Amino acid sequence: MALPNVAPLLAKEFVPRVLDYDRQVGAREIERKYTDKEQGLPWFVFVDGNGVARANSTAPTGNVGHPFQPNEVEWFKSMLKSVQHHLTDADINALIASLIEANK
Repeated sequence: MALPNVAPLLAKEFVPRVLDYDRQVGAREIERKYTDKEQGLPWFVFVDGNGVARANSTAPTGNVGHPFQPNEVEWFKSMLKSVQHHLTDADINALIASLIEANK
């Protein structure tokens, strides 16, 4: 998320927040607000400004917290497309290309 070619693109659409289950009081309760079962880590959710979940990393095949396999990368891309307001299609393609490159 902090890579120089990734962070500015993500910042167009998202305000990242990290939950630390070991050090943050209430972190697990926040996760439980958006899912009813332990997903494993990393797991993430895209929420709107009202805290309503719009997409999460639980694909039909399970959690894709770090998309690696082609179907997981496709799920992540579909997540980005489902919440897209400020990201362009070119931005999303660049994020996916960066993910694929990082997975090599």
